[in-house]
Amino acid sequence: MTTLVAPHGGTLVDRIVTDPGALTRRAATLPRVTLDARELADLELVATGAASPLVGFATAADYESILTYTRLANGVVWPFPFTLAIAESVRAEPGGELALFDGTGRLWGVLAISDVYTRDVPRELDAVYGTRDPSHPGVAYTLARPTRLAGGTVDVLPLPANLPFARYRKSPRELRAAIEHRGWRRVAGFQTRNPIHRAHEYLTKLALEVTDGIVIHPLVGDTKETDIPASVRFAAYEALIATYYPADRTILAAFPAAMRYAGPKEALFQALVRKNYGINQLVVGRDHAGVGAFYPPLAAQEIFGKFPKLDLGVAPLLFESAFYCRACTGFGSARTCPHDRAERIELSGTKVREILASGGDLPPELARPEVAEILRAHFTKSAGIEVTTVAPTGGFILWFTGLSGAGKSTLANAVAAELRGLRKVEILDGDEVRTHLSKGLGFSKEDRDTNVHRIGFVARTLAQHGVGVITAAISPYAETRAQVRALAEERGVAFVEVFASSSLEALVARDVKGLYKKALAGEVAHFTGVSDPYEVPVSPDVRVETDRETVAQSAAKIVGALRARGLLAPLPHPATAVRPHAGA
Repeated sequence: MTTLVAPHGGTLVDRIVTDPGALTRRAATLPRVTLDARELADLELVATGAASPLVGFATAADYESILTYTRLANGVVWPFPFTLAIAESVRAEPGGELALFDGTGRLWGVLAISDVYTRDVPRELDAVYGTRDPSHPGVAYTLARPTRLAGGTVDVLPLPANLPFARYRKSPRELRAAIEHRGWRRVAGFQTRNPIHRAHEYLTKLALEVTDGIVIHPLVGDTKETDIPASVRFAAYEALIATYYPADRTILAAFPAAMRYAGPKEALFQALVRKNYGINQLVVGRDHAGVGAFYPPLAAQEIFGKFPKLDLGVAPLLFESAFYCRACTGFGSARTCPHDRAERIELSGTKVREILASGGDLPPELARPEVAEILRAHFTKSAGIEVTTVAPTGGFILWFTGLSGAGKSTLANAVAAELRGLRKVEILDGDEVRTHLSKGLGFSKEDRDTNVHRIGFVARTLAQHGVGVITAAISPYAETRAQVRALAEERGVAFVEVFASSSLEALVARDVKGLYKKALAGEVAHFTGVSDPYEVPVSPDVRVETDRETVAQSAAKIVGALRARGLLAPLPHPATAVRPHAGA
């Protein structure tokens, strides 16, 4: 017996066929329809059960009922129709079938046609978007589509393995299984199409206070051209969640829907479909799923009160807009903060894009440094900006410490690659130093300390000449690391300690030479972390967890920390510090 919320409509739909060959042969002689990005996203939601109880594209009866009552013809609450537009030239009639292709010519499935009917454009715009203004992106989309519609049930091929974000593109069944495995019952969901800034983070953590766990469920389907691409957003989500969220109470998954910007109707849709994923409480903020000034700020929250709770089966977590208050020195809302608006630092997704597109810096109160670095890199690249601001002339030491195999050298090279366009960088790798500078030293504590001090001496010397020095050595003893730091700082060299953390189980699993297994079996002497001690840093400047984070996540975290310390060039400002690339 499941402990999760029941799927919307009572049954989790599955329209993916078990015999792909038969469906492919069936489609071979059928009239072809090429789906656009929204229709393709809708098809995927239907196929996997994310859009339960839908089994296909809207029939005429469902279309009419949705526009009139915000319910399917069978009475189940549903906010807007999934429509399939077909050209007049396509041969389609009730009882027939259509082969459904994407823009690349890949076959996705077959529609068994129940009826063919005409879109009622004015009524659909009024019912779904509440406006007929063509400046609304959803209205513009609808006006551009054919008015001839085909409705019916779909059969869909197994989803392609190369879809974007395949690792995170969990079907409702997969996500429900992951949630049940964790034993969650009260499950919060957070829908977003923007990077998560500090105010969003604050709201999600309020949700974590009253639930068992949260699913960060960003939308990865079609959005406006001005929205930040999903690939960039996901890099920011990964970096943020790896450091600032409890791993056992947080799941990151991709929501493959297209954005309609339908305000209250879309907020209702996003809540209802999350039931199918096992989520029973969705964070709904002010102007949720809105665009421009088309909807009142609380419209998306108020729509939930227009339906009986039993008909929805999912509860909105309603929050005021959050902001950072200088006087409170923390986050709050109009309900909790007594201070004047002048004390507030407020930020929306739109404002984030405006600041970064103009070359500005995101205040640390509003964006984690790891997220700011990822977004800065995207906007700099998108704008064709070449940074000409001179980097700080002072050198620094970026000191990696951690057990053998924890990824110090890999990260050192990844960070160096990120920095080389900004300043002079050199890497001092522990193995190379032992070969060329510390040849003959053994692995006693004295010899290890000597090796670390030699690395520190070379690093200080280079840093005093303006080089950013990255070291990658186990450096197992806390006292010795502290001595190296003190000697650097005495000479005015900034020192940033990075602890590459990894569980012993993960180190054993990734050790292709089998040295850990031999050490654990007593076959290798003086092996750090097994037969020799490793003193874990108590308060490193940066901690990366290489058994849980990707290299890109960890590198972004480290570069963000360097930038926050002022050790890299300031972000470019168009008036004085940037020039377009040729041909930009």
